[in-house]
Amino acid sequence: MRSLVLRGARAGLNYAIGGANFGRIAMKMRGSRPLRAMFSGNAGGGGGEVGGREGKFSGIRLNEAALADLVGVVCEDTGVENPLEGVAELDHKRRERTHFPEVVFGETKTPSQISSILSSLSSTSSLPVLATRVSPEIFAEVQRIYQGPGSLEYNETAKMIILRTSDPPQIPPNRKTVIVCTAGTTDIPIAEEVSQTLLSSQIPPLRIYDCGVAGLHRILKKIPIITSPDVACIIVCAGMDGALPSVISGLVKVPVIAVPTSVGYGYGSGGNAALGTMLNSCSPGVCVVNIDNGFGAASVAYKIVKGGEK
Repeated sequence: MRSLVLRGARAGLNYAIGGANFGRIAMKMRGSRPLRAMFSGNAGGGGGEVGGREGKFSGIRLNEAALADLVGVVCEDTGVENPLEGVAELDHKRRERTHFPEVVFGETKTPSQISSILSSLSSTSSLPVLATRVSPEIFAEVQRIYQGPGSLEYNETAKMIILRTSDPPQIPPNRKTVIVCTAGTTDIPIAEEVSQTLLSSQIPPLRIYDCGVAGLHRILKKIPIITSPDVACIIVCAGMDGALPSVISGLVKVPVIAVPTSVGYGYGSGGNAALGTMLNSCSPGVCVVNIDNGFGAASVAYKIVKGGEK
């Protein structure tokens, strides 16, 4: 992308996106010149065209009000004081904008930074606030110095801090579940990062652990569960050969989110072999996140669940 320029919010918008292989799009939004005037074709259903110097995009329909609202959310000042000026610019509107909140990646942060960020994020959320990849030693120091609202919990398996400031709202009664599978017991820490992230966002996880392909009968016995209509998607954490997501995807109708884990040795060390297997899956419907990225898998699952509730 060569350029992305935003100016203004509801009053007007200029942006341009360019690339040698994708053509160029230029749009201009002003009160005196509605965006629909830039489209050819009828507004009722025939779509329109956005022409550019290098390419043309057809069939595009634009909701001007939705676009203006989105730009307003992106550009709007949250009004929340930032306690970490010059260190962290917190995204308090992320849940409103994307359905999923900002979470603290704690692996390289100091206890003081984690404490301050958690405190600030909790000021705009009734749901738990998370910090991932936090060692027990760092958590002990965070717990000692934390002076913000709510209470801190620590999940040692997932290496996550969970800050609760209030009782969370009840889970909607018709909400679908997400199955969290592991190939082996050694994959459970990543699976628990998945499960705790889902729980914090009111998604009920159903855990099925240690059902890898070395004992295929274990997952076959779970077919009535994984094919239930109450399941929105399945997250599969696997190291070593990373074969389990492909097997499960060949048995179910829902999306499978594959998480390669850094379990293994030799050629498979660090999760690279599992990642390669998952990326090359011949079973349709498998998407893959980065090695050990349980949080990323949970965020995808959350959006799948929320998207199905519209």
